[in-house]
Amino acid sequence: MGKIQPSKKNLATPGVPLSEEEFLHIVQKAEKGPFYSASETAQIIENWKSKYAKLYSAK
Repeated sequence: MGKIQPSKKNLATPGVPLSEEEFLHIVQKAEKGPFYSASETAQIIENWKSKYAKLYSAK
């Protein structure tokens, strides 16, 4: 699982609406992203939990 580069553009700026073209571009980009099944997601979360449980229990 790779890191995602965040966008520098603030999409939640009040008073600055997105054009339909910008909106569709964002949706299409998201549709190409990584998708995980429910079991894969559960495994990823369990790995994350165990990693941080070990990290914080060592203190």
